[in-house]
Amino acid sequence: MFTLQSLNNIVYFFANPVIGFITLAGLVKIWIDKKKIPEVKYIRIAIIINVIFILLRSLYATIVNYWMWSQSPATQEFLKLDYVVKFSFNNYWFTPIITLLFSFLIFKLLVFANKKFNERFFYNEEPYLIVLGIILNPWPMLFFFIISSIICLLVLQIFNLVKQKLYFKNSKIMFERVPFVNIWIPAMVISSSIYFVIFTNIFPFLRNILLSNWFIAQLFNNFSIF
Repeated sequence: MFTLQSLNNIVYFFANPVIGFITLAGLVKIWIDKKKIPEVKYIRIAIIINVIFILLRSLYATIVNYWMWSQSPATQEFLKLDYVVKFSFNNYWFTPIITLLFSFLIFKLLVFANKKFNERFFYNEEPYLIVLGIILNPWPMLFFFIISSIICLLVLQIFNLVKQKLYFKNSKIMFERVPFVNIWIPAMVISSSIYFVIFTNIFPFLRNILLSNWFIAQLFNNFSIF
């Protein structure tokens, strides 16, 4: 029987990674069609969509939780303003707010550092891509986004090295650094795929394999959204 709890699970454990996948799919399509990283305006749209969804999701959870408490005499005693605010903030707002604040600070830091060094490190799109990656992968998924970024960078660098980017100068091996701009979207796809598998339970076999790892299981052990 479809219950309110089932709806809650769909909103929290299914809709979030799906929305992330939809926005990522759009960016990948633009990347393929134009054969270059999507422009800043498209990445901004993706960020705005996901920020709005995150805030609406937290608001939804707050309202539904209040309603569920009001339906039972055993939980009606919790309907005190200070307790409701504290409980809602700790369970539904803390992680989103910290994620958004962290992504904002990272964005400002990257932009400042890039300007400080005459835009030597990042393309214009990169701070926005990194912010989107953080928003799509709140903790503990942020850990997978970081690892995915490192892996993508190493794979791309090796591929670049093999593909005639190897130079010899003064008997030393010199190779060209791969632009970081190429790694963020693939890293987001990898980490968002892990997010999708773990939180939707659509692929229970893959989910069990991931959660059978002690370290991954510990990451999610105390991570409860609803």
